[in-house]
Amino acid sequence: MPRTASLLIVLFLSVLQATAVAAQVGPGNPTGQVSPGGGIPSPSICNGECPPPFSPMFSDGGDGGSLPSSEERRTGPRVVRIGVFGPPELVISGPFGEFDAATAALQEAGATLRRYRDLSRLGIRFAAFELRGGEAALARARTILEEVAPRTTLGVHHIYDLAQGVPRVYAARMIGDDAPGACPLGQHRAIGLIDGPVDAGHPALLGARVVSHSFLTETDRQPGLDHGTAIAALLVGEDPEGPLRGFAPGADLYAASSFSEIRQQPGADIERIAAAIEWLLRQDVRLINMSFAGPENPVLADILTRAAGRGVVMIAAAGNDGRERAAYPAAHPAVIAVTAVDASFRRYRAANFGDHIEFAAPGVDLFVASEHGGGYASGTSYAAPIVTGLAARMGAGGGLSADALRARLRGSAVDLGPDGFDSEFGWGLVRGGC
Repeated sequence: MPRTASLLIVLFLSVLQATAVAAQVGPGNPTGQVSPGGGIPSPSICNGECPPPFSPMFSDGGDGGSLPSSEERRTGPRVVRIGVFGPPELVISGPFGEFDAATAALQEAGATLRRYRDLSRLGIRFAAFELRGGEAALARARTILEEVAPRTTLGVHHIYDLAQGVPRVYAARMIGDDAPGACPLGQHRAIGLIDGPVDAGHPALLGARVVSHSFLTETDRQPGLDHGTAIAALLVGEDPEGPLRGFAPGADLYAASSFSEIRQQPGADIERIAAAIEWLLRQDVRLINMSFAGPENPVLADILTRAAGRGVVMIAAAGNDGRERAAYPAAHPAVIAVTAVDASFRRYRAANFGDHIEFAAPGVDLFVASEHGGGYASGTSYAAPIVTGLAARMGAGGGLSADALRARLRGSAVDLGPDGFDSEFGWGLVRGGC
C-alpha cells in the first residue's frame, strides 16, 4: 500500500476515534412532558398556589450554586429559564417547618414564589422562585436563607438529559465528505432504484422527490419496507436531524418495487428486474442502483448488456455469501461491483470477493432508515448506494459514461490491501467531497 494512502488511513482513524468519543452522549428529551412551545411545563399538581403556565427555554446554566455566566450559557448544562430571555428559575428543598421562613427570606431578597409541592415521603417541600438581579441578588438570598432556614438548600433549576447515545455516523467522513448530506445536487438529476418498496413518508424522505412504481401483482406478497427505504435514504435522504441524509440529496429518485416475499424471503425474478429497467428507461433514468445479488444468468446478462448499450450506468452490490463468488448483476462486465468495508477499512466478513470487484465503500454498522425510524445495518447492499450517490454527483446518468465514471473513481480511490487492484477491495475505497 503506498505511504500516502497509509497516512490517510491513520489520520482518518484518529479523527474518527476522537469524534466517536465526543458523541457518546447527546441531548435527549428531558424528563416530563414537553409543552408545544418546547419548554418543560410546570408540574400538573401543586400543593400551593400555581401561577399561570410559563414557557422556559431549554438553555444553559452554571453549577447549582451560582447563576450561569455568558460562557456557561453557551456551553454549560441546560436550565429552566423564565421566559425566553429571562433569568434561570431557582428552586429550594427543605423541611416543611422551615418553608415559611425560607420563603420570607427569599422574598426579602427580591424573589417571587412561583409554585411549591410537598414530597412527604422525602420529608421536604420543593418550591420554585423567580429572582432577578443576577449574582449579587443570589448571594444576598443565600446569606439570608442560611440564617433563617439552615436546612433548606437553594440552587438553579437544571434540566437533566437522557443518557442515550447519538447514532454513530462515520460513512460520510470516511469517504471525504464533511458530513452526511454535505453535497446536495442541483435539479434534473435522476437516480433509479430497483429494490423492495420504499416508504416515501419516512421522515428522512419527506423532503425528497420519490417516484415509485410497483411491479408486483395482486397475488404477490409485499416484503417489509426496511431495505428499500434504507437504500433510498442513503441515496437522496433529506433528514433534518442529519444522520439519515443521503449521498446525493436533491436528486430525483425513481424507485421500482420489484421484490416480493418468495418462500418467506424477499426476492425478485428476472421478469420483474427487466420490467423495472424498461420502466426506468422510459422515465429517462440512466443511473441505476441494484442492491441485490444472485446467480449468473444468460437472460439477465443480455438484459444488462442491452441496458448498458442505451447508456445506463449500473452499480450493484457484490453480495453477502462471504466467499469468492461472481454474483449477478455485480459481476456483469457492464456493471460496477461494490464491496463493503467497516470503519477500520476491513472488508465486511460476509462480502463476496473476486476479480470483478471494482470499488469499496462503507457498509458495516451503518445507521440507516428503517420502518421504526433508524437503526444499524451491515451488508454490501448499503455500500452500493454510497457509490451510486458519488456517481450522481460526478454526472453519471447525465452524460458521464460508465467507463468515464470508472476512471474518475479510480483516480481518487484510496488503495486498500495489497498495492494496486486486488480481488477484495478492487481499486480501493471511493472518495467523495463536493
